[in-house]
Amino acid sequence: TSDGGTPDKVSQWNDSSGNDNHAAQSTSGNQADLVGTGTDVGLDFEENNADNYDLTSKITMSQDHNFIIGFVITPENPAANRNCVLGDDNNEFVDFQVNTVAINCSGTETTYVGDSALFSDGTKAAVVISRNDGSTGTFNVFINGATPAGSYFGGIQANPKAVEFDEIGVRNGSGRPFDGILHELVVYDFGTGTHTASELTALNNYFTSKFGL
Repeated sequence: TSDGGTPDKVSQWNDSSGNDNHAAQSTSGNQADLVGTGTDVGLDFEENNADNYDLTSKITMSQDHNFIIGFVITPENPAANRNCVLGDDNNEFVDFQVNTVAINCSGTETTYVGDSALFSDGTKAAVVISRNDGSTGTFNVFINGATPAGSYFGGIQANPKAVEFDEIGVRNGSGRPFDGILHELVVYDFGTGTHTASELTALNNYFTSKFGL
């Protein structure tokens, strides 16, 4: 839902999954701008404004649940700060910086560190984070459909703890604001069931095909 102005402020980003878990922001100064056309369309979040949205219902992935989180972004100055895509409090979030992708589940952070830059200013990128193996909770990170050269900080690749998200673009109300364009965001909770390699490949291929990555 946008106001059609210049800039075109968005008060609500509707959930297309059928779950009606929309993202809303009633304060104009914290609303992202609708920008672009075609596959370039997205919400332009400004770090200085702490643009963010609250979800209608909290997304909760329980202990030992397997899940996939995917998003397509065009970062703006990713070298400057950590950018939060999904958040709850300081102990539960998904964020990225120029050479890292991190997810924090109940206070335990898993961070993938690229051997070189994973993101660059103004360049679109698709990120997919998967967790599988139930009580082991093994994470895997993909950028534009492939695992980039790199390693997990401290060797920590597994974390089966629960995680919750109730906001987009910040963590804990205002921390680590996202600076850039968010084109698409998906979250799949498979419960205790294991997602297959083909399901993961399908999402990666969907992103890379749709957005020409």
